[in-house]
Amino acid sequence: MLKKKLKITFKNKRLTIDLVIYFLLVIVSTAAMGRHHNNYILSVAVYFFAVYTISGYRYFKSFVLLPLFIITWIYLPIGMVYGSPNIGMIASLFDTTKEETLEFLSNIPSDIYPFSVALFFLIGIFACRKTSYQFKSHVPLVIGLICLCLSPYKNLLYGGYDSVTDYFVQEKALEDAFSHKVNLEVQHVKPKYQNYIVVIGESMRRDYMSLYGYPTKTTPYLDTANGLFLNGYISTAPNTITSLSRTLSLSKGLTYEPSINFINLANSAGFKSYWISNQGKMGVWDTPITKFAILSDEEHFLKNGAYDGSINYQDSKLLPLFNQALAESTQQHKLIVVHLMGSHPEFCQRIKHDVYGLEDKQLSCYLSSYREFDQLMKKMVESLKMTKQSYSLMYFSDHGLSNEHQKDQFVYMTHGSYHKSNYEVPFFMLSSDSHQHQLVKKPVSAYHFLSLFSDWTGITSEKVAPLSIEQINDKNIKVFNFTNMVNFSDLAPDPAVKISR
Repeated sequence: MLKKKLKITFKNKRLTIDLVIYFLLVIVSTAAMGRHHNNYILSVAVYFFAVYTISGYRYFKSFVLLPLFIITWIYLPIGMVYGSPNIGMIASLFDTTKEETLEFLSNIPSDIYPFSVALFFLIGIFACRKTSYQFKSHVPLVIGLICLCLSPYKNLLYGGYDSVTDYFVQEKALEDAFSHKVNLEVQHVKPKYQNYIVVIGESMRRDYMSLYGYPTKTTPYLDTANGLFLNGYISTAPNTITSLSRTLSLSKGLTYEPSINFINLANSAGFKSYWISNQGKMGVWDTPITKFAILSDEEHFLKNGAYDGSINYQDSKLLPLFNQALAESTQQHKLIVVHLMGSHPEFCQRIKHDVYGLEDKQLSCYLSSYREFDQLMKKMVESLKMTKQSYSLMYFSDHGLSNEHQKDQFVYMTHGSYHKSNYEVPFFMLSSDSHQHQLVKKPVSAYHFLSLFSDWTGITSEKVAPLSIEQINDKNIKVFNFTNMVNFSDLAPDPAVKISR
């Protein structure tokens, strides 16, 4: 009797250890499957029950659960930072350079590593430990597999599959659209200026610019420069590829028409177009944004794939190419697109000097990138003035960033889609006939960019209706959050972190 009792107790202890391991595996791995789970407790309970029942079948434990846990471990750093798989994430995976991949890995917050290490050891224990029980009936297995399909894994696996499928569908559409130049049937051309400059920024939030009220001087030149400065411009999406694809071509939301884009519009109107970029060109794996560049009459990239893609060029290195395009003699009106690396993470690799010297190094470098951008704008305007020709320079950033930090901790700036700051970006125009500093507070969606560009350049086409900032009346702006169109007003606030000197 005593032996039987001891045997039962030992069995119960083994089962208890199994359940503790399952519980820890479920809690840690759930963090890799997206940040926002509806009914979190219910999701964890369903996931735990699935692991418990499937583990009672040796082969399903080894060939279903174990591979899923390994996939989860690989994805965990990405999932904890960016959430469930989405098309923006997949596009970044396929359309990125080796340099950007290494930067991403080096930019993973240190507090994620304990989760990764813990999950690694838990998976090892799970793989080596023999389950203390075995089910003979197939009914628990069926229930367990159904629960697994309803668990947070649906975000990881289904979201991943849908995102990859959508990515390749869009890539095929892009290939078809960019296989040749398209005439957009221009009806009328009446440009006001000789030189039109579009400067596309990177990862710059509006609220960190002293131009828009940040208490630290981050943009001293722009603070007093003559021009029109829009306070209320909202980007279409929260990362470069998804945002610029929808900004630079005709789009109203989830999809876009890549052939109807601002380069084709300028080319159809007889402009001489240039694309000058500090973002990488990857050859056969060109990003959608690179494909816009290929449509221009002349393209110049500081970085080209594996040859020199590991080099971090300062945006100021674009100035000689910019001046060369300005100096080229032509009777045509010019459109010069300048694509910056701007404030893309890692910030400290983007700048020449850390101007602020803060203890919070990342915030210090981020703000320093604003100062260098401000000086670049000053030098570009000086170059434009030296030509003695009329000009207008339009600037906007593709998207913003999130402040992922707790109170009294250092700032961790990263891509995201849940905050207003991911979409609140600067927009301004500096023109040769601007004689005052005009700050306009008005909500304007970047989905209007093609219409704004048409009005700005004086190009009227059957495909694009011109609109001025004054004519736009946006009341309920929607943004693409990698998955759906959502109301911008419903997003969470994410105020800028002020520094004390």
